[in-house]
Amino acid sequence: MRIHTWIMVVCLLMSVFQVQAADPPPPPPGLISTNPGAELWREVRQRGGEVEGISQVKSPGANVLVNVSGQSWREYRMQELVPKAGAAILIVLLVILIFRLVRGRIMLENGRSGNRILRFTGSQRAAHWTTAILFVVLSLTGLTLLLGRKFLIPLFGAEGFSNIAVASKFLHDYLGPVFMLALTWLFILFVRDNIPSPKLDLQWLLKGGGLFGKHASSDRYNAGEKLWFWLASIVGLAVIISGMVLDFPIFGQTRATMEFYHWVHSISAIILIVVSFGHIYMGTVALEATFEVMKTGYCDTNWAREHHDLWYEKVKHTAEPAQQSSPVTENLATRRESTETT
Repeated sequence: MRIHTWIMVVCLLMSVFQVQAADPPPPPPGLISTNPGAELWREVRQRGGEVEGISQVKSPGANVLVNVSGQSWREYRMQELVPKAGAAILIVLLVILIFRLVRGRIMLENGRSGNRILRFTGSQRAAHWTTAILFVVLSLTGLTLLLGRKFLIPLFGAEGFSNIAVASKFLHDYLGPVFMLALTWLFILFVRDNIPSPKLDLQWLLKGGGLFGKHASSDRYNAGEKLWFWLASIVGLAVIISGMVLDFPIFGQTRATMEFYHWVHSISAIILIVVSFGHIYMGTVALEATFEVMKTGYCDTNWAREHHDLWYEKVKHTAEPAQQSSPVTENLATRRESTETT
């Protein structure tokens, strides 16, 4: 009896295991046998493009359920663009520091003459300073949005950086179109004298602009100034166009379009920023009597002779004393002399 009982138990267990190992029965008609979420993410992992579905919204890209390229752009921005941009800025600043230590401040060989020549008109200075101020503000706000998470959160905390980022984005978005107008104004006023002169400009470049020895002749603008003008104009145009696409996403731009122009905008802006460091340094503290030229519109005749000798020969007849007496001061002086005489 006991043997028969054990045989029955063994047969029962074997039948249970056979049922579990067998294929599950097919689902009734009309029921889904697979997990749609699992199928979707399996497709995402296997594909490099966008996964589309169906949406009643008719805007561009509304049917895209999963934007895989957006994650790729985010990874590129955080892992490559941000570190390379930070490294480029530090390298340029280091080069400027080394140049300063080696060359020092470049003084006028013959000092100031006491006479001056008009170099920039009021409209030219207004265009320059308007564009320069907008460029500095846009650069600071743009770098805040690009690098701020890494450098500012440790200083101000997440909430503090959030407020700074919101303000930076507001200024960046609204001042961008104004910068477009200012750069256009600047280009119109300065393009005539920045046309390249291949032979003269090449000689200036081969002599290093006269910074390390031999004098380098130049006309109204030297080759370095011309290079900066055209770089700012051409690369600045790329910054403006890409910025307008990003600023006004109302003309049917897709996500791929926005990602591309975001890449163009970031790279172009970094190029302009790092090169502008050299322009700002040379135009402020590197060369004696240079900053006051754009500040007042006038340059010392010795400055003109040493840095722009060909231009100086054309305009030296317009030189005037740096301190001119006005009719009011002349009348006061005459009255003082007559009073002392009597």
